[in-house]
Amino acid sequence: MNNLPAISVVVPSFNQGQYLRETLQSLVDQEYPNLQVIIQDGGSRDDSVAIAQEFVQRHPTVFELHAEKDSGQADALNRGFRRAKGSILGFLNSDDTLYPRVLHSVAREIDPARDRYIVMGRSLFTGENSRYVGVEHPAEFISHFEHLAIWKRGYNTIPQPSVFWHKDVSARCGWLDVDEHHALDYDLFSRFSRHYRIHAVDELWSTYRMHDESKSAQRTEAEVLELSIGVSRKHWGSWLTPLRWRCELSYWQYRRHASDHARHHARKAEQAFKERRLLKAGGEFMQTCFYSPKMARDRLLYGWLSQKAPRLLGRLVVRDNAFHGLYNDGWIGPSFLTSLDVPADAATVSCELEHVPQAGHDRFEVELVLDGSVVDRCLLDTPGQFKLIADVRAMRGKRMNLEIRSASCFVPRDVMGVDDSRELSLKLSDIAVKA
Repeated sequence: MNNLPAISVVVPSFNQGQYLRETLQSLVDQEYPNLQVIIQDGGSRDDSVAIAQEFVQRHPTVFELHAEKDSGQADALNRGFRRAKGSILGFLNSDDTLYPRVLHSVAREIDPARDRYIVMGRSLFTGENSRYVGVEHPAEFISHFEHLAIWKRGYNTIPQPSVFWHKDVSARCGWLDVDEHHALDYDLFSRFSRHYRIHAVDELWSTYRMHDESKSAQRTEAEVLELSIGVSRKHWGSWLTPLRWRCELSYWQYRRHASDHARHHARKAEQAFKERRLLKAGGEFMQTCFYSPKMARDRLLYGWLSQKAPRLLGRLVVRDNAFHGLYNDGWIGPSFLTSLDVPADAATVSCELEHVPQAGHDRFEVELVLDGSVVDRCLLDTPGQFKLIADVRAMRGKRMNLEIRSASCFVPRDVMGVDDSRELSLKLSDIAVKA
């Protein structure tokens, strides 16, 4: 056991006391005999410092706390890494966790003799208020170019809490950019991937918590992508290099023109479908698929099926990893879920909704489902407000599960070209249980 390499994990901490204990306990649960945990607190005003001190007192050979003002997460991490003594490095944000004994796998997988300087496992999204909770973070590395070409897939495929590297990597590539505040891990791994391959291990190593205070929750997916593309550009290199030309050409093809072309052909497909020119509609559908398979599915396929087979579509549209709540602007997706306590004198439940037609989303069926049973439905073919109402007298004094299930949805980005990738169906103004 004493032959295991030393591992240093930096934990940047700032006002995340409600999650910090679980994060630090996950490092205790590693049962790794040669571990250094550097807690770098930037001046927390909650109980973070007190929690960190508890772990320092209980495990003084493992944990150390440095409470000092910093200029942001990147600066905090750099301060921690400068104190690191291990030959293997990694960092764990104060709201994420490692699964037990993961560090033993890390020590086994990192091996410079086999050209394995950087390794990554898989990571699971946890937390609340996100459609990704319970879904795994994408974990894939193909090449330096593919990592930079983030516009091709729309997201970073390197799960930061599950990444560890040999100290020689940092000696060659440097630490984090203190001027980068949103995609700092993507920026770091872009520099790493220029010189090293990232070796993927098919094991679940970490959890990645989603919550309202996290930086990833403060911006839309489209905004995060644009920020990431800006970071990617820093690593394209000179116009004299093949990599720069390859990135420029790929970005032009996939990002700047694909969406515009896809919307153009989608509009022509919708018009042909309304005019019953099915051959023409099919051809334009294929053109839309070529430029954007997702737009062809969400705007055209779902829209057409909603008019021909709404119940079948309902099963296709509602996916397990979809967002099931109410957005701040009143929109809901194809499946809205909530639970309600039914008073002893209750007679009905009433849901007030509004249908706002969009291209390919103007006629579809919506259902009200209580405890798994459909109790009311409506075929929407005109815009405006409407209600779904059901008798709840049999549920008096109980807690019921309520679902509003729509057979169609649209994505504003695909229909209107705006930076909004949500799947939307209806506007919900009120749910009332009445006597």
